[in-house]
Order: sequence, then structure tokens, then C-alpha cells
Amino acid sequence: MKNLEQLVFYSFLILIVWLPIPLGSNRDWAWAIAELWVAAQSLILVIAYRGVLPFGALRSYKVLLLGLLGFQIWVLLQTIPWPLDWLALFSEKTAYIYSLVDAEVGFLSLDSRMSQVSLVKGVTYLLFAVNAAFLVNSSQRLKLVALSLVVSGTFQAFYGATAVLLNVRESLVFGLPEKDIATGSFVYKNHLANYLMIALCVGIGLIVTQLHVSKSGSWHIRTKRILEGVMSPKMLVRLCLIIMVIALVMTRSRMGNTAFFVATTLGGAIALVIYKQKPRALTALVVSVIAIDTIVVGALFGLEKVKQRIVETSLEVESRDQVVIWSLDIIRDFPVFGTGMGSFYAVFPMYSKSDIGFYDHAHNDYIQFIVEAGLPATLLLGCIVLYSFLRCINTIRTRNSRTMKGLAFGSMMAIIGMLIHISVDFNLQPMANALTFILVLFIANATATLPAIGTSTAQIKSTERPQRKGKVVND
Repeated sequence: MKNLEQLVFYSFLILIVWLPIPLGSNRDWAWAIAELWVAAQSLILVIAYRGVLPFGALRSYKVLLLGLLGFQIWVLLQTIPWPLDWLALFSEKTAYIYSLVDAEVGFLSLDSRMSQVSLVKGVTYLLFAVNAAFLVNSSQRLKLVALSLVVSGTFQAFYGATAVLLNVRESLVFGLPEKDIATGSFVYKNHLANYLMIALCVGIGLIVTQLHVSKSGSWHIRTKRILEGVMSPKMLVRLCLIIMVIALVMTRSRMGNTAFFVATTLGGAIALVIYKQKPRALTALVVSVIAIDTIVVGALFGLEKVKQRIVETSLEVESRDQVVIWSLDIIRDFPVFGTGMGSFYAVFPMYSKSDIGFYDHAHNDYIQFIVEAGLPATLLLGCIVLYSFLRCINTIRTRNSRTMKGLAFGSMMAIIGMLIHISVDFNLQPMANALTFILVLFIANATATLPAIGTSTAQIKSTERPQRKGKVVND
């Protein structure tokens, strides 16, 4: 059955690459494929372990998994029919709306069918995290997961940038119109920018895992290390990062580029302060990513156009800012249980004060989650993210493993970038971006608990092998 478990792990890696390909898995048929894929993985894992799953491996991720489970239970409550008298105890406004159509029962959600769709998605997200906890049980597998994300990001970047440079006017598979802006296999440029930002951060973390922490000592050793670096996979990953930065700039995404720049700068500054046994080349790496990639590459491939879009942006004329402001009225009326997951497009027109067009999303995931799920459930998700971020900090500060510290560094930057980007867009709505961010949160927790050398957290109780103080594990 070990071979079957390995087969599921490889299918997990393929899934990571597949998710953004069918329009970011942001169509019903596309996310249905991902849902069936994840469900099949879960079923095969049960068969592979002959019904005796290593639940001990889940203890290391209890905050992440219980948080996701709690949120799905919350959404489940939104889809249950309640007598109006009972419903009024939870939300008087919701009960009143259902009473207007003489309904005998009502839901906490004002669009129960879309909330049911969101619930199935949410269960898929939970199973994805559970499968990751079972499958990614060693540092080697964790690096393969990170590498798969970099490969996926590079493919998206190459495809998106090539389509722009070749002046392609129609997407190859789905026949969607293309402009002089990189979108990859996504429909919306900001979704590609967000995906590339995550892949870039994880890719930087992968490079950090291969940096030396000891002094070179002599020109002979220094030259040897330089040559080894040129010939090593690290240089290939570095090339992938350059390709992704080119595509990120070509998306013309203002906040996507800003989020990556701030995540790199702020994340690098934090790491330089707290990094245990800091690699000597870490400072040079951070500076090179900011200076060479962002400035030099950006100047060649259109950073000036991104800057122009930022300058021309006017808060007064941006209708999406009005969407956020008017959404605050929805939050005031439905503060606890929200209007139901997936219901924003149906509820917002009732609160729109002028004709600004159709908005199915708030262009601010913080606002949209509070509108749809309510403040308590949104705070629950926020606690998961904050906990994962703090675990990254702790891993960078205390662990000896180069692999774990490097990937924690990449995850920390990805979290910072995502928290910035979702303040102006709906990047957690496409399944590809949402599952990828859950994967980042998983990596953040895995770097704090997986053994530096070993094969299974279910078999190894300690997070690292006994080491002499100050010794770095070169895994």
C-alpha cells in the first residue's frame, strides 16, 4: 500500500500545477474537477492506510484544520432551514426579509443555493489541508510541494508573457479575448498577479534553503561555491523567479506588484533581524530580488506602465471604493452571521446608492468575508492566518534546519503579500488562489513541526533530531 500512498502524493503535486490551468478553477465545471480530485485522493488514502489513518500527523496542524472545520460548520448553519421565529433569534433582518415573501421557513443565508456551493468548496479546502497533512510527512516531500508551486508559477508566467509578446488576441484553449496584459490561464489579470506573487515568495524561500551559513574562509572555497551555485538547481529556480517577475510586471497589476515589493522588503527586513544563523548571502538575495528583478527587469518589460496606472488612480473616481463603503451598511445589518457565503452579488444591489454597474465581488476580501460570513467567522480565519505567520517567525528564529527556515521565510512573505493584495481585490474567490494560499498556510505550519531529517511525523515525536547547540542541519 506504500506505492498507492506515493501515487496519491504525486497526484497531489499534479493537482497543485493543475489548479490554475482551467481558468483559475473559477468556473463551476473547473472547481468541480478539483472537488472530485481532492475527494478521490481522500478516499484512496483511506484505502492505502487500510482504514487506519495516521491521525497523529494531524495534531501538528490542529489550529489550521480546526479553524477550517469551524468555518465550514458556520457555513453549514447558513444553509439549514429555520422557522422564522427561530431565525429571528439569530438575525432579525434576515427573518424580516423572508417574511416579506410569506415564507414559512428561512435560512441565515439570503442565497442558500450559493451558500451550499460555497460549503462544498469549503469542505474541499478542508480535505485538501487534511490530505496535505497525511501526505507531506518529510522535509523532502515538503520541498517537492514548494518546487511544484514554483513550476506551476513559471508555466503560468511563461504562457502569460509569451501571449503578450506574440500579440496573441485569443486564448489557445478557451478562445477568450486577450489584451496586451498578461493573464496566463486566468481570466482576470490580478488573479494571475496574486498567484505569481505567492509562487515568487515560495521560490525565494527555496533558494534560501540552499544558501551557505558558514564562512567561505578562502578564495578557493568561495570560487568553488560560486561554481557549485551556477551548476546547482538553485540557479534554475533563480531563472524561474526572473520569468515570474517579468510576467508579474506584464500583468500591469498595481497592487500585485506593490504587494510583492512590500512582502519582499518587509519579509526580508524581519528575517535579517530574527534569522537564526543567518545565511551570509541572504542580504544579497533580498537586495537582488528588489533591485535587479523589480527595477531592471521591470524597466525592460513595462514597470513604467504599472507606475503610470498607480499615478492615474483616483480614489474619487474608482467605483470599487464606493462598493466597499456601501458594503459597510450590509455589515451593519448582518454583523454576526452575514448574508450567506456566495450571496454578495445578490445582496449588494439592495444597498447600491447609484448605478455603478454590476459587482459580484466587493474587490476587498476582508469586506466580502465579513458581509457573507459575519464578523466572528472572519475573525476565526484571521486567527488561522496570524497563527501561521507567528509559526513562520518562530521557525526562522529557533530552528536549525536550513530547509525549514527557508520555506518558513517564503511562507511568511507570501502571507504578507496576500494580506496586502486582498485589501483591494477578491483573490481568495478563485479556487486556484484559495487552495494555493491554504497550501502556504500548511507549509508555514509544516516547517515548525516536520522533522528536519526523517520520513513521518507520525513516527517521530520530536520536531528535530538531537543536535549540538548551533549546528545547522544541511537538509
